[in-house]
Amino acid sequence: MLRRVTRQILVTSDLPRVLDSIVTGLLAGTGSVVARVFLYFASRSECEICRGRGVEGDGHSDGEALHLWANAGAPTALDGPWHLMPLSMPVVGAQVATSRRPELVNDVWSDPRFQAVPRVREDLRTLGVQAAAMYPLDFRGELLGMIGMLSKHPFATEEFEFLAIFADQAAMAIKSAYLLGEVERSRAQLAVHNEYLEAELRDERGFEGIVGSSPALKGVLRQVRQVAPVETTVLLTGETGTGKELIARAIHEGSPRKERALITVNCGAIPQGVVESELFGHEKGSFTGALQRRIGRFELADKGTLFLDEIGELPLDTQVKLLRVLQEQEFERVGATRPMKVDVRLIAATNRDIENEVSEGRFRADLFYRLNVFPIRIPPLRERAGDIPLLVQHILPQLQRRLAKPLKGVTATSMRMLQEYPWPGNIRELQNVLERACVLATSSVVQIHELLRTAAPQPTTASDDGASGRPSRLDDHERAHIRRVLAACRGRVSGSKGAAAILGINPNTLRARMKKLGIDPHARP
Repeated sequence: MLRRVTRQILVTSDLPRVLDSIVTGLLAGTGSVVARVFLYFASRSECEICRGRGVEGDGHSDGEALHLWANAGAPTALDGPWHLMPLSMPVVGAQVATSRRPELVNDVWSDPRFQAVPRVREDLRTLGVQAAAMYPLDFRGELLGMIGMLSKHPFATEEFEFLAIFADQAAMAIKSAYLLGEVERSRAQLAVHNEYLEAELRDERGFEGIVGSSPALKGVLRQVRQVAPVETTVLLTGETGTGKELIARAIHEGSPRKERALITVNCGAIPQGVVESELFGHEKGSFTGALQRRIGRFELADKGTLFLDEIGELPLDTQVKLLRVLQEQEFERVGATRPMKVDVRLIAATNRDIENEVSEGRFRADLFYRLNVFPIRIPPLRERAGDIPLLVQHILPQLQRRLAKPLKGVTATSMRMLQEYPWPGNIRELQNVLERACVLATSSVVQIHELLRTAAPQPTTASDDGASGRPSRLDDHERAHIRRVLAACRGRVSGSKGAAAILGINPNTLRARMKKLGIDPHARP
C-alpha cells in the first residue's frame, strides 16, 4: 500500500486522488473504521471546497483551520459540518496540528477533549468509536494538515507506528501534488504566453519607435515618465493612428513590471459573443465550442500590464465585469464557480470622445471615472508637423529593407507637402503614403506629392448646409455650426447664455469636441 502511494507521488498532481488513496490505504492497513485527511489553510479563500460551498453564516470566523479533504469508512460529506476545524477549537485534531505532536487515545470516552464539542461526541457515538490516532502532516517544517483514524477497538502499537510511517509518505504525496499543480499551471500559462509573443513577432507593425522632438510630443513623454513608475491606471486618448500602443509600451517599459509581459487586446476586433472569453478565459464545456479550458488575457497579464485598445467598443455588460476586476482585482472564467485573483496594471486607449459616450449612455460613468485616473492625450500628426522629417527618416530604412530598394530620402518639394498635409489618418496614413511612394519610386530620391493629391480630402464648393457642389464631411458641418453658435455667444462656452446651453450638451463635452475639431472659441466663423 505504501508503495502504491509512493508511485502516485511521482505521477499525479490530482490532489483529491492522492488523498483518497491515502485514506483508503489506511483502512486497508489497520483495524480502523474511519480514516480522514485534513489540510491546513491560513484562510478559507485558499480552500477550494470552501470557495465552492459558501461559508456565510456558519458561525466560524475566517482564520487558520484544518479542512476535511478526504474521508473513508463513514458517510461524511467533504463540504458538510465536519469540513472546518478551526485551530482554536478544543478538539484533539486541532491540538495535534498546533503542537505538531501525534496523539493516541485508546479510550475516547475517558478523555474530556472528545466530550467538549457536542457534534464530535455524537459522531463518535454513532460510529461506535473506542479509539483515535492522529498524526500531523509535516513536510520539512511546513504544516500541511493532519491525518487521523478511528477504531472500535484499541489500536495496537504497530498500528500507531504504521500511521507514523504513512503520515510521512502522505506529507510527501501532498507536497508533491501541490508542486506538480504549480508546475502544470505555470507550464500552461507559459505556453499561452509564448503563443501570444510569437503572434506579436509575426505581426508586421512597421513603425516601432516613438520618434519626434516637437513640444507636443515632449509633453506626452514627460507625462509618460511621471506615470510609468507607479501603479496608476492610464487612459490614452487621441485620433486613430497616433501611436497609442507605442505610448502604452513606453509606460510598461518604464514601470517595475517591465520584466513581465505587456498583453495587448484590441477590443474593437473581438467578436461581441466572445469578448468575455477573450478577456477572462473559459472552462471546458462552458459553452458550445469550448472544447478545452482557455486562459484569458487578464490571467495571462498577471504581474504584468494589460493594454486594452479601443476600450470604447466594449459592450455594457462586459464593462460591468471589467469594473469589478479593476476594483477587486479578481474575476471568474466563463463557466467557473470561483473567482481568481490577479495583479494587473491596466492601460486603456480610445479614439472616441468617452465623455460624450457616457452622456449618451454608451459607456458606464463609473468605469470612465475608474479609468480616467491619469489621462494622456496623444496629439495628432497635424499638431506636430515638425516631427514629420524625423518620422520619414525613421520609416524609409524599414521600407528600404522590406522592398529591397536603395531609398535615400524624399525631395524637398515632397517634404514640404508632407508637412502641409493635414494627415487625417495620422502616422498610420504617413506610413502608407510613404510605402506607396517607395513602391512607385524609380530612383533613390522619392517623389510623394502626386500621391498626396490623390489621398488628400477633396475640396468642396458646397455651402455649410451642403446645398450645392460636392457634399462636405460631417465634421465640416459640425465645425461650422459650433463656430456660428460660438460667434453668437461671443465665444462663451458655459453658463446659461453659453454655446453649450444652446447646443444642449455638457460644457466639457463641447470643449472636447472643439479641441478635436480644432476650433478656437474666439475665432470668427
